[in-house]
Amino acid sequence: PEMAPEEIPTEAAAANLNLDEQEYQVLLRIVEAEAGGEDTIGKMLVANVVMNRVRSGIFPATVTGVVYQNTECGAQFAPTVDGRIDRVNVSQAVNRVLGGEDVSQGALFFRSVRRTSSWFDQSLNRVLEHGNHIFYTL
Repeated sequence: PEMAPEEIPTEAAAANLNLDEQEYQVLLRIVEAEAGGEDTIGKMLVANVVMNRVRSGIFPATVTGVVYQNTECGAQFAPTVDGRIDRVNVSQAVNRVLGGEDVSQGALFFRSVRRTSSWFDQSLNRVLEHGNHIFYTL
């Protein structure tokens, strides 16, 4: 579905939210790539994880750094590897997160409910499940 003109994210909106245009676009795209089929809260939860990581001091300090981070475990966000991040249309859930809403209870990680991961469940604290994702903190 196409967005109405007043809903299309703009560079001005990004500037008001303290992200430059490139960082804003990366955040919009990763949220849509990870949670495009989710409701607004599901999209906000993914945006919350990215922004919580940016602010955490233990992950890269930029949206791009967080989204494209690779560790010994591999890419942190699969859409950066399979190309989905470059093939999405964006939504407005990100603006709510950048405006200060954190519906994730401070989550720093998430995984699909369809995948099992003993590392997530043994190493992290589960905070909530929403839609197709389970969210965790340290």
